[in-house]
Amino acid sequence: MSLSREVASDFCYTQAEILEHQRRLQCMLDEMKERKRRRSTIEAAVEQDARRKKVLVGALAAEMAANLSNMNAGYYCVEGRERNLFRDRSHVVGKITSMKDNWFKRQYRLDKPTFDQLLATILPDLQLSDKGMKMAILSSGSAIDPIIKLAITLRLLAGGSYLDIAFGYCVADNTVLPIAKTVISAINRRVKNIHFDPTDLAQMEYLESTFVKYSNGMFPGTVAAGDGVVFRMQKPLLDQVEGNVTSFYTRKGYYAYGLQGFVDGDCKFVSISMKTCASTDDGTSYLLSKLSQLIRDGMLPKRFHVVLDAAYTCTNQELCPWPQPRKGELSAEKDTFNYYLSLHRQCVERAFGQLLGRWGIFWRPLRFDLTYISTVIAVCCKLHNICIDAFGSGNGAVEVWPKYSSSQISNAAPSTKRRVPMDGGWRPYRR
Repeated sequence: MSLSREVASDFCYTQAEILEHQRRLQCMLDEMKERKRRRSTIEAAVEQDARRKKVLVGALAAEMAANLSNMNAGYYCVEGRERNLFRDRSHVVGKITSMKDNWFKRQYRLDKPTFDQLLATILPDLQLSDKGMKMAILSSGSAIDPIIKLAITLRLLAGGSYLDIAFGYCVADNTVLPIAKTVISAINRRVKNIHFDPTDLAQMEYLESTFVKYSNGMFPGTVAAGDGVVFRMQKPLLDQVEGNVTSFYTRKGYYAYGLQGFVDGDCKFVSISMKTCASTDDGTSYLLSKLSQLIRDGMLPKRFHVVLDAAYTCTNQELCPWPQPRKGELSAEKDTFNYYLSLHRQCVERAFGQLLGRWGIFWRPLRFDLTYISTVIAVCCKLHNICIDAFGSGNGAVEVWPKYSSSQISNAAPSTKRRVPMDGGWRPYRR
């Protein structure tokens, strides 16, 4: 009995202890409620923020979709800069690829198969990186297709105005020249079709075979015909020429850039040199060319030679015509020599005529930077070789103007039929 009372006494609490336990329990319950309330508040805030972001993203996506679907009214605006016009250029690619063959050639000077081959050659240099692609999409809604870039460049080299090109190909006018420079540099870097190796006997024999067809084998050994030509350009800046502006002013009365060109019997360029100013005479410019240095070093086999005009110095492998004596006439042997030499040398004159007739960028003064003009000329020479391989060098190879029938020519306006004196005779004058 005494033991049970002692055990029961251990479970007996005073009134103060019971109150203390109740207070502690209430504090624990209050703390749990507060934690639950805070957790509910945080979850509600996160859910509200997610809903707000979802609404904003949906609105932005809807706005961008509306802009892209209507390129004439859609704009992407960044604070602090002018709004960019969203451009959908898919119709431009379709317009280029759907052109008729004859119109395509007149526009770009190349036919479609040749255009595609050139595009495949330079395509690695025209493709944008992932970052560049994203920037292009943000800027104008789409990147410029490599087909459009090549078409813009060929059209500019063919004589097109940058304003007309910008309007027709759906690009900004201030991007036409940067696009053209990118493509021109890619062609200059990738296309290697101007080559003259005097140590390659097979190439020398092939070059000789392109000339003998003109002389029926009577004048063997010719592997190149050379001459100089100048291309009009705008007056260079003083800091570009170290103050010597007059060195680019020619005796023909305009500023120009000089080229020494050497071609084969098919009028294809095999060597070019642009190391001197346009006011330099042809003989001096030739001495500084790579081909002249190869001949002076004895690299060209003795049986081969190049043909030049009277402005150059005649040697055993650099043949020039006999000069006309002041009194009397040339002997039959010298006159015959000049005749056959002229048959071969006319190839370079034809090549220059086709080069200037095909690429209309030479129809007006060149307005590129002085350090870049040589690249433009070199690329036009390479494109000229591509055209010779595709179309040949005969009559009608350069299709710039539409072809007229004989009846259309005979019915021309009277102003095109007037006659002008020339060398004591008369010939029809046509514009």
